[in-house]
Amino acid sequence: MNRLIALAMLLFAGTMAAQDLKLPKEANSASDFAPDGWRVYFNATKEDLNGDKIKDLVFVLRNKKSKKRVLVIAFGQKKSRKYVLHRQDDGRFIWPKGNKTAFKELSIDKSEDKSRNNVLRIDFLLPGKQGFEYYEHFKFRFQNGHFELIGWDREVCNKGSKWPREVTSVNFSTQTIIYEDRTKKSETRQKHFDYGRLKTLGTVVPGEFSMNYDKL
Repeated sequence: MNRLIALAMLLFAGTMAAQDLKLPKEANSASDFAPDGWRVYFNATKEDLNGDKIKDLVFVLRNKKSKKRVLVIAFGQKKSRKYVLHRQDDGRFIWPKGNKTAFKELSIDKSEDKSRNNVLRIDFLLPGKQGFEYYEHFKFRFQNGHFELIGWDREVCNKGSKWPREVTSVNFSTQTIIYEDRTKKSETRQKHFDYGRLKTLGTVVPGEFSMNYDKL
């Protein structure tokens, strides 16, 4: 019981530290955004995200003591050539439930449709049901003033294996879900579903978010 209380207090303290983290409103680089006690944990990714044809900045900061991590997005400015802070995650997304190894990679996928903004993709490896792991990919596009969730993929693998037994792929823009069971001679099913207002980067928690083909 004491261990559980200690763990809960540690996670609470880490969350509060991330919420209290004050970043500069603008900076010249990812490292310039990092306050004392924090450093750039993942290489900064530069690409246009908001459609103004100026490269933006996406990176992860990590606290040197608690190892707490936060996701930071800053938009590039043409005149000053600096980056202006757009949002910082409170740690709930990039460090879900204190899972230090969940976050794996972030990248920016260029949109084939020039009228649409590029897509921010963030990958996680999450514990699944007994004996399984979930490789999950969240895809966000900056639209309507927010980073809205437009895609989500889950690959179900045996623990320690990268070969997916099941794959679920959701496109929220077209409201389409595809489910593939690779243990049954690659059985693939697809259907459309009704979905309300799109979730945003601040409302999604990896490990809690899920879409089930049979329940749609």
